[in-house]
Amino acid sequence: MAFLAELKRRRVGKVAIAYGAIAWAVTEASSVVLPALRLPEWTVTFVVVFLLVGFPVAMVLAWVFDVGPQGIERTEPLRGEPVSTRVKLRLAYAAVVLLLMAGLGYLLYERGFGRAHAGQPHESIAVLPFTNLSGDPARDYFSDGMSEELLNLLARVPGLQVASRTSSFAYKGRNVDIREVGRELGVETVLEGSVRQAGDQVRITAQLIDAETGFHLWSETYERRLEDIFQVQDEIAAAIVDKLRIQLAPQEQRLAVRDKAPTQNVQAYEFYLQGRDVWKRRGEENLRRAIDLYQRAIGLDPAFARAHAALASAYVVLPGYTKEEGDEAQLIPMAEAAARQALSIDPKIGEAHAVLAQMNAQRGDLLDAESGFFFAISLEPNEATPHHWYSLLLSEVGRLELALEQARRAHELDPRSAVIAFNLANMYLMKGNDAEALRYVKVAQQLGMGKGLHGVEAEVALRRRQWDEARRLLAEQEELPPELRAYVTRFVDALEDPALRPEVVDGMRRVDPKVAQQLDLVHPYLQLGQVDLVYQLLFAELERDPKAWTRRWDLNVAWSPEGEAFRKHPRFGELADRMGLADYWKQYGYPDGCRAGPDASVVCS
Repeated sequence: MAFLAELKRRRVGKVAIAYGAIAWAVTEASSVVLPALRLPEWTVTFVVVFLLVGFPVAMVLAWVFDVGPQGIERTEPLRGEPVSTRVKLRLAYAAVVLLLMAGLGYLLYERGFGRAHAGQPHESIAVLPFTNLSGDPARDYFSDGMSEELLNLLARVPGLQVASRTSSFAYKGRNVDIREVGRELGVETVLEGSVRQAGDQVRITAQLIDAETGFHLWSETYERRLEDIFQVQDEIAAAIVDKLRIQLAPQEQRLAVRDKAPTQNVQAYEFYLQGRDVWKRRGEENLRRAIDLYQRAIGLDPAFARAHAALASAYVVLPGYTKEEGDEAQLIPMAEAAARQALSIDPKIGEAHAVLAQMNAQRGDLLDAESGFFFAISLEPNEATPHHWYSLLLSEVGRLELALEQARRAHELDPRSAVIAFNLANMYLMKGNDAEALRYVKVAQQLGMGKGLHGVEAEVALRRRQWDEARRLLAEQEELPPELRAYVTRFVDALEDPALRPEVVDGMRRVDPKVAQQLDLVHPYLQLGQVDLVYQLLFAELERDPKAWTRRWDLNVAWSPEGEAFRKHPRFGELADRMGLADYWKQYGYPDGCRAGPDASVVCS
């Protein structure tokens, strides 16, 4: 009690509280202001150490002196107080000061520069598009390219989850709080920066921010010649891995640094970045412009592997935007040649492997597609597109649980992609989870996808026997040919009233092949219970062309609830053999609910 009374008499408690509050405020301000002023990281450390050293000094002064009406005066001990008591009081006070200093040190470390470092290692990051400060908006491709290069480097680091380009670049040009970005993308840290280019000189500023607190973890500015751009990218990536404290073996740490620069030709690199910028906008004109830019880059540096891979991606996408007959037959071989050229230069380019795997899947070469996607994902595990394409393959062969898992993973990596959200809706639809299917349809709509989503909503309406709603939704599908709109109403009528089915099926059999091939009607035929007719159509088409099913029939139909009778049919195993599915299943696993049968390659229950 005597000690507490002495503390109160000397008013050291008030000094300790005031010092702690001021120190906390100064640390908060310095952790934000100093990095923003581009001052070295050690300046924040200096402020914290200075405040810690000043605390015991302030406490000693508070014990010895007091501020009164006469000014600063020395505090005298109580009269008659034994010397031994004074010594004990001083020792007790020293112990209390040390404890308070430890507490203050933890507070400053936690609230200032050390909070992010004191917890668990950060394991996720989003790379926002770097700001173009060159004064020419036409050079956005260069600052965007800088961001993409860093994203690709960081995506190679094991244990580090990297938000996809599509998600990160949705924030381009938006003044958004970093904490909001972290919440929306589900990441712990965010990398942002700026690029200022003048002639062959470039100034790059990068800063790593804790997405929970908004505090800077690291900041640096690089002023180099343009030809050193790849070295700067490697330095930034290595610094980020170090600051995130990812626990990696030495050989894994080197994954964030390239063995060599993708090209030594700066002009080729600029053509490549311009091509990527144009390619993202899609459309036939933009894709052809991107192809031209990639070819110019390759002309300057034929060993530029990533330009070859990007060229392959452009060739693969282009058939979906052209209207001329025969374009696909011409462009797909060109895509394959470009992808293989890229891999002959650099076998570790995941983009090229994914392109080849997707082409194999489209051709029905399922075994090669499976191994190709697996390898592409192993090279770039944090890229959404390989997971997305792989989910499509898995759904086609009936491995729905794995397909749903890959679709979810793609959506986690790229939650702002409408196509990926729509694919996830389809996976839930095939699994019979209508509520989740509708939920992700709404997500895709919010992200900008159009009325093509009505197919999922119409399917759910049919399952729920909401006939009028189904008629409306089916009629509004953008891809539905006008000549077929009259059949939509009759099709739903036949589902509602089975007595109408023979008449409706007869009408569907007479549809003009120029409007729709019979294989395009497999799904509605199955919904109408025409299983034998579907087998008749499929076997007849396989006689004409063994690979026709890859172009004219969506295999997903077989695995949906509407395809139950179809996959349980005695001839299903024979059909699977003819299509090459059985060989795939024997090597990689049978569809959900199916197994190898005694008299057939597969039996589904």
